Amino acid sequence: MNAKQLTVLTGSAARQVSDVISHLGAQGIDIRAHCLVDNGDGHCKLRMIVSRPERAVEVLQDRRITAVVNDVVVIETDDKPGSLGSMLDALKAADIQIDYTYTAASQAPGTAVMVFRFSDNPRAVAALRDAGHLPADE
Repeated sequence: MNAKQLTVLTGSAARQVSDVISHLGAQGIDIRAHCLVDNGDGHCKLRMIVSRPERAVEVLQDRRITAVVNDVVVIETDDKPGSLGSMLDALKAADIQIDYTYTAASQAPGTAVMVFRFSDNPRAVAALRDAGHLPADE
C-alpha cells in the first residue's frame, strides 16, 4: 500500500521529539509508525506515518515546524523467519535500491508491517507483486 510519510528535522532530546508528537496528538492525529534516526550532527530525522498527513503538516506548520512529505510503501507480511529475506530476494532480482526501511506495529497477530522507501516505489511494488508478496489489486 502506498502511504504518505512525514519527515521532521528535530534534535534528539526527549523534549524536542515530545513537542512534535504532542502537537499531533493534541489534534487527534494518530502516529501509526515512526523512526527516529540520528544524523550525527546533533539533529535527528523523525519519520512518521500518521492518520491524517495533510492535517499533520498544517499542525506542524502552525508551530513553525517544517515537515517534508514523501511517498513510501507499507507492506504487511507474515511474521515468521524468512519472510523479509524472501521479499529482499525479489527486490534484489529486480535490482531495486532500498533507501530505508523500518517496522510498524501490527494489529493482526502473526503479521509484520514494514515501511519502505525505494529508489523507484512503483517498480518495487511491481516486483513484490510479481513475487507474490502483494495482492494483485494493491
